[in-house]
Amino acid sequence: MSQALIVDGLWYCLCPSFRHSLLARSFVSLTPRRAPLGSRALWSSKKLLESDHGIRDGSEAKNDKIFNQASFDTAFRPKHHENPQTLVHEGEHEGNSETLKWGGKGALIQRTVGVPEDLQHRSTSNLESMLQQVIAKSPNMIAVTAILRVLIRDRHVRPQVRHYRALILANTDGKHGSPDNVRKLLKEMEENGIAADSGTLHSALQVLAVHPDYLLRQDIIRTLHDRWLPLSPAGWHHLVAGLIREHQFELALNHIDLLERKGIYVETWLHCLLVYNLCDIEEFDQVLALMKSRMAQDLGMTMNLWLHVLDVASEALHLAATKYAWKQVVELGFLNPSHGICSNVLTVASRTGDTELGASVIRFFAETEVPLSSEDYEKLAETYVMAGDIYEAFKVLCWMEDSGSSLVESSTRSVLTYLIRTRTKPLDAWSMLKRLKASKRKVPIGCANVVIELCEHATAYDPYAADDAIKFYKELYALCSIGANVVTYNSLIATCRHAKNTEACMFVVKEMAALGVTPNSTTFERLILICLDSGNFRSGYMYFQDLIDRGLILSESARDEICNSCHDLNDEFAVRLSLHPLVRMNVPIRHDANILKESEATEDTAMLKQQPVNKHREGPRYLRGELKDMVPQGRTLPEKYEEETVKTLETCPK
Repeated sequence: MSQALIVDGLWYCLCPSFRHSLLARSFVSLTPRRAPLGSRALWSSKKLLESDHGIRDGSEAKNDKIFNQASFDTAFRPKHHENPQTLVHEGEHEGNSETLKWGGKGALIQRTVGVPEDLQHRSTSNLESMLQQVIAKSPNMIAVTAILRVLIRDRHVRPQVRHYRALILANTDGKHGSPDNVRKLLKEMEENGIAADSGTLHSALQVLAVHPDYLLRQDIIRTLHDRWLPLSPAGWHHLVAGLIREHQFELALNHIDLLERKGIYVETWLHCLLVYNLCDIEEFDQVLALMKSRMAQDLGMTMNLWLHVLDVASEALHLAATKYAWKQVVELGFLNPSHGICSNVLTVASRTGDTELGASVIRFFAETEVPLSSEDYEKLAETYVMAGDIYEAFKVLCWMEDSGSSLVESSTRSVLTYLIRTRTKPLDAWSMLKRLKASKRKVPIGCANVVIELCEHATAYDPYAADDAIKFYKELYALCSIGANVVTYNSLIATCRHAKNTEACMFVVKEMAALGVTPNSTTFERLILICLDSGNFRSGYMYFQDLIDRGLILSESARDEICNSCHDLNDEFAVRLSLHPLVRMNVPIRHDANILKESEATEDTAMLKQQPVNKHREGPRYLRGELKDMVPQGRTLPEKYEEETVKTLETCPK
């Protein structure tokens, strides 16, 4: 006869956390009650487990050693069936499709699977021991289900808490496990008067670390608290792991702090899980804090984790995390990252101006005998530029030239941009190159071109910048062994144009012709524009004809400037320039009979009419191909060029 529970003041003194709502808990009752043998427990499914033999012949039952989730559902969930030989689900489609079969009258028959033959010959104690070994080593739904079939169905063992605990732990199986199974097993234990002990509830938390379920986790934590059952260190770890899986990172971090305050050692696997997930959402500040805390406690981390943090942090251009990981494992020789990761680290240094990190990457390349690419040199130069050390940036470019990697325009863009932005005097930059030359460095022509191009931008606020550019040019051959190239002359011409110094421009053209430097389209564009600026349209038109004869084509910006300079002018050569097809391209042509005769217009466009125009081809691309076929290629600058070009410049107003 059961005795009524009296809850008085003494009870509340002894059990202050007790609440009346506990008596109506959905699972895990405080007072286990006896259950009749016919109740819905594991052992009540014995008859159901035995029913699978009736639908299989002897050979099939003997050879079948495959177990799946469908057999688990059939074994441990009570079902209604019509006869002991078949298991019929009307309207239910559960389990693996390979175990489904249509019976009579359209009913869906689910066939349970047998057990391996070797398990049937083992003793009961051996099976119990084997069950615990499987759970402790690697919980597996199929293996646990097979053992429990033999124990409960064949040996008629009365299910105990350990069997439920084993089946709950089996749900940590990543493929077959489910929090719904755990919830139903806990409910079944409550309904049959089997109290879930601390180990069973902790096993449920372990399942929820793999298959998160926030509501079930809260119910388990509340039950442990109401029963005054402490959460073990393993339980804390599984609780935090479940929060991480649900992306509740703030709550997980709070629990980690609580563990450290309690003096509970945070396992490496949990720390790695948290760091990996924080890296996925690019919370590198928090990752850095966790790593520093871990190292401060003299607790190591796996090299795979270090490598992952270095990779993703450098790719995300996070300086602090990248530098910390690099100094901790790469500089100390514990890790040799790939060239791609090193290149990303160098990019971080170049974007932030961290010369220490950039130099460390270069030292690592030297120690591992990895040759530097042009991109690596450019990033290192950009690092010093961001740090404001232009002299070291020039030195890196000199190293790049010595290594056999030729400088291109992109190699010096960062240096030029910094010099322009800070309004550095061209004379100061040129002095840096002289210092490098005095220290036996081989100064590339690209560095000298940067300073000369700087003069072009300095003309906006320095009227003597063109004179400085000519002065630098005269000293160029003592500084650079290669001498000036076409880029040098183009910068000088542009500087003279902005300074409106035609005399200096005449000198540059004479030098270019005397040294046999072949001009390119940029050279002709700038000569045309300087003639148009000075009002000498005839000379500009002659340069334009020379450009056409060489098979070159104007850039879009040059065409726009020519059209703007010759717009609404009555000069004959200005009109010819503005109406030329290579200048106008797809712009409608304005015909003026008083200035341009039809014969002259025909003469200017005769070369474009030698071949039929394909309307489906783009204008600039088609014209470029046509000119290549018509004009002999490989022409150099003849003596006739020097005479004609210099003569036209002499006609420009001083």
